[in-house]
Amino acid sequence: MRPLVILLLLFPFVSISQSTFSEEELIAVVKKFHPIVKAAAIDIDMANANLLSNRAPFDPAVKWNNSQKTFDGIDYYNRGLGELKIPTWYGLDFYAGTENISGNRTNPEETKGKLSYIGVSLPLVQNMVLDKRRAAWRTAKLLVNQTEMQRRTAVNQLVADALQAYWNWWQHFNSVRLVDSSLSNAQKRFTMVKTAFILGDRPAIDTIEALAQVQTFALQKTEVEMQLQKSSIELSGFLWKEDNQSYQLSEEIVPAPKAMMDISLDDLLQKGNLHPELLTYKYKLNSLQIEKKLKFQSLLPDIDVKYQYLSKGYNPTKNLGTSFFENNYRFALSFSMPLRLSEGRGEFQKAKLKIKQTSLQQLDKSTQIQNKIKQYFTEWQQTSKQLTTQQNIISNYFLLQKGEETRFFNGESSLFLVNSREQKTLEAKQKQIELQSKRYKAFTNLLWSAGVFGN
Repeated sequence: MRPLVILLLLFPFVSISQSTFSEEELIAVVKKFHPIVKAAAIDIDMANANLLSNRAPFDPAVKWNNSQKTFDGIDYYNRGLGELKIPTWYGLDFYAGTENISGNRTNPEETKGKLSYIGVSLPLVQNMVLDKRRAAWRTAKLLVNQTEMQRRTAVNQLVADALQAYWNWWQHFNSVRLVDSSLSNAQKRFTMVKTAFILGDRPAIDTIEALAQVQTFALQKTEVEMQLQKSSIELSGFLWKEDNQSYQLSEEIVPAPKAMMDISLDDLLQKGNLHPELLTYKYKLNSLQIEKKLKFQSLLPDIDVKYQYLSKGYNPTKNLGTSFFENNYRFALSFSMPLRLSEGRGEFQKAKLKIKQTSLQQLDKSTQIQNKIKQYFTEWQQTSKQLTTQQNIISNYFLLQKGEETRFFNGESSLFLVNSREQKTLEAKQKQIELQSKRYKAFTNLLWSAGVFGN
């Protein structure tokens, strides 16, 4: 962005000569300062924070518990239990802990004195490939990418809306210049005709005819100036400063000339395949695939194994050379499985249906994007052809106007016909400006439909 425009945006009270404001500068300002863009960036930060919180089940954890009971002079129990748990990605959890138990009324299953252990726990069938904590982590990672696509979709729409406002502003600005030029010419003609009347070369009716033309163009000027002011306010709604303050577009800033770019339909259709709104479905489907795999786990038997190797004292590795299943160990094996698997089958079926439904939505969205690209490409091409025709119309009207002016000065025509020719030329030029704006808007819609502004 040019430093001059940045200065105007950040310091609106600076007095400065007329400066141009281009389409590229508008896009840069919107993407950097607009509150919607900043809010969408916060969504990314929130998705990353959610990813961090879903990392919690894999964090090593330390816990300590001490409890004791003494009543009526009897030392019932005194327990000190500490444990370190290290989860792993593959469902295998490692443990290491200590126990110190004493008292006269302890549970017979408990071992009095100091004890330490190391051990593992592992799901053998269900949750071995995938469990809830791993599914939540993977889904949270995909959510970051999905949120980024949603951010890009929002930016793509916002920039397109801003450019539509920009080309409205451009159209009315050029209309004001055009009418102002016509008004200036009409005023000069009125002065000339009035002088000719005073000298006796023109009838009084010609002065009225010339004045009527001046008044007509003056009225048109007030109308287009009102439209310019309204479009300027509309465009200002997309302009913000770094301190989150809105910016009112200054009258000293004018739209920049625009050279129309050339682009092929095939390139746009390829870009449409990477539309952020379409890619959102990709990450949704990936998340649903994870959900489907997780639901499949509920169809499997739940078999969990937990083993701890025990040692006296606080050194859990003191007797590791002995057989693990001969002495000094704790072992647990659990098994459960519903006989009908009603819940598991139902949840798995729903997961598959969600994937099918989202795939159909993705297909529909892809078709919509491709069709929009083709529609706006056709509109852009047709508007370009109309502009060529309109330029020829303007040339013809201009020749007719000049010819009528020549005849008028030679006394072979009337001022009424001159004014009529001039009005037709003005209308043709206004139509040209309108078509140019329409072509720019069609090109904007073309890039929007392909998701280009979101990149």
